Amino acid sequence: MLCEYFRYIDLEQVYEQLEDFTYYTGPELANIPWQFGETLSSCFEDMADAVFEQYGNDAWRELPAIQVAAEIGDHIESDLEKIAAIAEISLPTRRASAKTLIEKMTVLAVHASFRSFDYWQTSSLLLYQYDLLCWLYSKEKISEAFQVYELILRTFGELSASFALNVTSESQSRAVSDVARERAKKRHAHTNKIKSDLLSEWDTHFAEYNSRADFSRIVSQRDGLLYRTVYDWIASHDRSKI
Repeated sequence: MLCEYFRYIDLEQVYEQLEDFTYYTGPELANIPWQFGETLSSCFEDMADAVFEQYGNDAWRELPAIQVAAEIGDHIESDLEKIAAIAEISLPTRRASAKTLIEKMTVLAVHASFRSFDYWQTSSLLLYQYDLLCWLYSKEKISEAFQVYELILRTFGELSASFALNVTSESQSRAVSDVARERAKKRHAHTNKIKSDLLSEWDTHFAEYNSRADFSRIVSQRDGLLYRTVYDWIASHDRSKI
């Protein structure tokens, strides 16, 4: 595997076939189950655009697939290790059980929601989650696969929230330099301010709403946020007061 932490997706095949892949006409993309092919083709294409951005638009398409895949694998590894270090856990080995994988994946997903991870580090986490989903699907571990899919929805929510909060395309550039990392910190500072204001509003006016869900629905529509993100913020906040 070109990514140490992947146990299923063949990155070299992905980048060999990506140029000609279309969801509606086939064939399947590498060894990825067809249900996930369209989403993952976009994710891997976006990741390559970001990682190879310094070489010019679409420069990676002229490179050998093995070179692109190796570079992508290295970046995903680096991102996952940074996330794991902040979460103070070790990344699971390929021998780890499905239960252990999901437990550690859940910890990473929680930290991704509240720590200073930039857009592309969160995207690496998403690809890692999809790799586990594909592996579980291939083993017909459907119950475990549903648990991972729930985590994927949360991660998609975090990525979508970045766009909803007017994250500019410039600040979505690959954070491989100190400048990019500082930009990511500023971006999350803005997110944290919005979150803090919403939690304060909830503490002050919760009695005016029928439920936590009612508040989350109204506020998400008013402020252009994801309902799930607002609801999770409030739920976590309420649990912390118990």
